Amino acid sequence: MTLLSKLRNENCLNFGSALSLYQMYAHLKYDNYSSSDFTDEYGVEDIELYEGIKDAYERVRHLVRSSYLNADRHNASRAYSLERHIANLYESMSDSYTECNDCGCTAHMDDSIYVAGYDNYVGSCCSDNYRYHDGHDEYYHDDDYPYDEEDDGYHNGVYGYDYDVTEQLSPIYHGNEKRLLATEIEVERRNDCSSNIAEMVSTTMNNFALCKHDGSLHNGFEIVSAPATISALKEGWTKFCEANYSDQLSSWHTETCGMHIHVDRTSLTPLEIGKLLVFVNGKANARFMESIAGRDSRQWSVKKFKGIKDALQRSDKYEALATHKPKTIEFRVFRGNIAKQGIMRNIEFVDALCNFVRTVGMDKDTDTVNRLSYTNFVSYMNTSENKGSYPYLFSWLVRKGYNKGRTKNIQNESEES
Repeated sequence: MTLLSKLRNENCLNFGSALSLYQMYAHLKYDNYSSSDFTDEYGVEDIELYEGIKDAYERVRHLVRSSYLNADRHNASRAYSLERHIANLYESMSDSYTECNDCGCTAHMDDSIYVAGYDNYVGSCCSDNYRYHDGHDEYYHDDDYPYDEEDDGYHNGVYGYDYDVTEQLSPIYHGNEKRLLATEIEVERRNDCSSNIAEMVSTTMNNFALCKHDGSLHNGFEIVSAPATISALKEGWTKFCEANYSDQLSSWHTETCGMHIHVDRTSLTPLEIGKLLVFVNGKANARFMESIAGRDSRQWSVKKFKGIKDALQRSDKYEALATHKPKTIEFRVFRGNIAKQGIMRNIEFVDALCNFVRTVGMDKDTDTVNRLSYTNFVSYMNTSENKGSYPYLFSWLVRKGYNKGRTKNIQNESEES
């Protein structure tokens, strides 16, 4: 049997006798059909179309291999052409669908949940069997849910690692600001530290931040703030800095501590998140990022090459800009810091960068990447409005030689704890 006969005699899954593999090939090659064209023409649902295309792709691959081995060059050439056209359509659709880990059914990615324990997705067909754990930021099957960890684990002013601070701390807004940020600063206790230091910090940070256990620290804890707009966040950390715990706590001069800043996903578009990924991970921006972060951590904030489309993917937990959480993205690049200059600069940098990427257009991919450079960010910061909005960041840019100009009288403050 010739390849042409095989294509005409094999029908596509979910299309019945209405569409043979040869007809699909003709639509793709000569009519330039897209997925929506097949849906409109044959009245199939999106998932049915995807399953049909996937099945056709697998069967055509088999035919290609057999035609290559048993047929003449003309047959082999036609087979490869068919495989290429179907592969292009299949790849254009594959990012939108997944196979449910539990039942094997095809499911929309938008309707599925990621279960870290399986490193796989569960579709809406089976997701009712799962519960979300706020502390772990993960989904668990009802049979595996860690109910025994739902106590707060409070001890000497420090809550357990899984404790959700938003149970006590409400979002804080100032003025017309809308973007919510949240901070985590890891600290180690000094040798002569007070036994109740965490309780002292919590009292200072009343209704703004709590202390939580962190297993990555030797003898410390992390200070976790409420979600807050930038002015409220800076006001809360100013109280902490004015209390001056540097004689009892250390952060900068350790090998364990970092500062993490979360940004509410609702304040960003997927495109803006993609641009942030490109900026933070870009090779041309590497030295600038290491300088402002105060470290090049390859353990807790790994950098990976990123494109705009990676905003749609779930990252690993320990990436420089982590996107694995459903409600926030997390900047993990910063070295630990309990000095006012350093804390404020880091907060201002994240907020300014989120605003900067909005100004970068999307004409061509290469041009976009080039424009997502630290030099363009420095130029963006050189306006009088941004100098006033981000005084600690601008002072740092001047002191490090990235920018020129006069700054407020903060540039001589220590940025180290």
